[in-house]
Amino acid sequence: MNTFIFQSMPERFDLRDKLIPGNKDTWYATRYRNKMNPGDLVFFWMGGGKRFQGIYGWGTIKSKPYIKENWETYGIDVEYRVKFKKPISSSNIKTDSSLTEMLIFRAPQATNFYVQKDELKKLLKLIKSLGEETPKIETHG
Repeated sequence: MNTFIFQSMPERFDLRDKLIPGNKDTWYATRYRNKMNPGDLVFFWMGGGKRFQGIYGWGTIKSKPYIKENWETYGIDVEYRVKFKKPISSSNIKTDSSLTEMLIFRAPQATNFYVQKDELKKLLKLIKSLGEETPKIETHG
């Protein structure tokens, strides 16, 4: 299983309103689409100003990437599973210095970001420590 962060911007797609557990949606699948498969984990990140930046919840990929009609690019279907009571802010994530190297911080101008296995372990630990629900996945290896 692979893990990704999908990023939106508040003025285009505000996760505070749009992330509803149980709902399905289609996101752009630009970078890393060759690694995306049904069942993969996705964290939903909102960019923009510092007051918005962070992870708002998570879900799963429900399809292979496909050319989305009227988009002129690839889309991928996702299901929102969990919306956090309080977003995991970028400043909170950066308290773990090893997470400051995540792609979302190094090169934030994109929609899709691949999450390394060691980053995932640390991210899950942080999310759990903040009292939010984490996905039930194996993180060894």
